[in-house]
Amino acid sequence: MAYDDDPHKVSVVPFSLTQNPAPNPVSGQEALSDRDQLVQAIMETFRKVLPSNYVAVTNGPWYSLQFQAMAEQLADIQLEINEVFKDSDWDFTRSDFLWQVLGAFVFPGATDQSGIPVIKGDVAYRTFLQKMVLLLLEGATKKSMEGGLECLDPQVTAWVLERYLETPPRDPNGAYTLEDQFIVDIFIEASNNFPVDTFTLQRNSALVLSALKPAHVFYNYSHLFRDAFGTLATDNLFKLDLFSYYYGDFRKWCLGAERIAGAGDTLTNRTLFSDPSVSFSSIRVGATLTILSGTNAGMYKVKGTRALLYGAEATPRAYTTSTGGSGTLTAVSADVVSDPTQDWGTFAPDTTITITTGPNAGTYRLDAVLGPEGGVIGTAAPLAGPVKGTQVRLAPSIIQLDRLMPAAATSQSYEVVVDRLGVQVPHTILDEDVTVQFLL
Repeated sequence: MAYDDDPHKVSVVPFSLTQNPAPNPVSGQEALSDRDQLVQAIMETFRKVLPSNYVAVTNGPWYSLQFQAMAEQLADIQLEINEVFKDSDWDFTRSDFLWQVLGAFVFPGATDQSGIPVIKGDVAYRTFLQKMVLLLLEGATKKSMEGGLECLDPQVTAWVLERYLETPPRDPNGAYTLEDQFIVDIFIEASNNFPVDTFTLQRNSALVLSALKPAHVFYNYSHLFRDAFGTLATDNLFKLDLFSYYYGDFRKWCLGAERIAGAGDTLTNRTLFSDPSVSFSSIRVGATLTILSGTNAGMYKVKGTRALLYGAEATPRAYTTSTGGSGTLTAVSADVVSDPTQDWGTFAPDTTITITTGPNAGTYRLDAVLGPEGGVIGTAAPLAGPVKGTQVRLAPSIIQLDRLMPAAATSQSYEVVVDRLGVQVPHTILDEDVTVQFLL
């Protein structure tokens, strides 16, 4: 039996007082007035069904007190039903009710307030729960993990970088080993350079990731912030050239291409730069990629090149060609794809293919047909007859960089240095006394 002095139970719904500005049950003068009007309407209905000898209109006789008590209970029930009806639509359901429906599915392990995400505002919490249900239906993927972290705060951008993409044999020059294949790096970046409440966001992120990430995956969690420096100093008279190989270049062949220029895309992980219109086969490790304008404007050092974004994959994937064709191919190695129904020798130079699904999804440039009748795309066979073959090598049209670019972007003007032994640029020197070079 409960008594008035029993300790009040604390609800385990998500911080009802602070999270939900709509009181439950309703309170205030307007709610009391509505209740009184409904009680009086019910009492009038009761009096109409009484015999004529029951004429009391005040709460004095015993029967009137009984009717008053029943009218008050019926009024409470009707008002509560109306409130429940208001919560029948998820777009308007208060977060403490919505938590009982959706939160229990999204965070089944939450037994107290320590296992519940802290998000300020009823509307924000309701939107978060609805998005989490949709993300759970997408499965434990990189995209759903990023989406779950970003729905915690609309000012936050999340990046999930998979280390297994930079481990052998997928990337022979990768920075990680097979021991890191089940680890991902999570970077959180806010539009104002740093989240407002970093500790709350980190605790919320741990709860979201426990619901969305694959069970076998571990992660490192970091906040990104950028230091912006303006012009610290200017000196128009001083110039430092770090590529002073003039004498060695003069003695060697230096009539090759100096640079490759065009427009390319920074991919979503921001360490890969792609331009399917050219081949980066002549680009060496240590070369300089220069983005000429936009958010990513600056110089970046080349770490390597790739033909396929992911590498070999046993699953057949659909593709289309720039000439209007289509088919299904299999990536048999890091730079070779195969389609037994396709004769790759029929395509002209500069043809590109677009893989529509899977980890290798993207656009790639055809390089050379493989096999006994193979050859460069669009040329004659080495011996006789046209080029034929069902396997084709893709040109390395993806550059891997040594650091993150600020943002993913498309159609960026760029220049990448082919080699330090490229075409020599004249250097004009004025006002220098060369006689000192002939004196001992």
